Amino acid sequence: MQRKSNNAATAPYLTRGSVLDDLGFSPSEVLEIKVKVEVHRELVQYIKEQKYTQQQVGKLLSLHQPDVSNLLNGKISKFSVGKLIKFAGKLNLGAQIKLTKPAPARFLRTTVATKPRKRLTTMA
Repeated sequence: MQRKSNNAATAPYLTRGSVLDDLGFSPSEVLEIKVKVEVHRELVQYIKEQKYTQQQVGKLLSLHQPDVSNLLNGKISKFSVGKLIKFAGKLNLGAQIKLTKPAPARFLRTTVATKPRKRLTTMA
């Protein structure tokens, strides 16, 4: 039996810039997710560079094995940004948070309502 091709499911999707925006996250949620991802990435990279075992990570961070597994396997929804920063501190890592000003707004094209022009008619 041959399956019907569903073009909507296989058609490429163009994002508006950020997949998180497309998924309906608010700007503040997007910012939190991006910060969390960055802290997590650096934390896991350091753990791998040090070649810590999961047992060692558990002892250093005072975590149970399932939480160590969640951390190392990228299940960052299980951890807050604050918790990830605390983990960094327990590993003697520093952290910096830098806030940036918003980009200047681009000019928006607007239309100005005008009175409709009257047609000139000539009588000949």
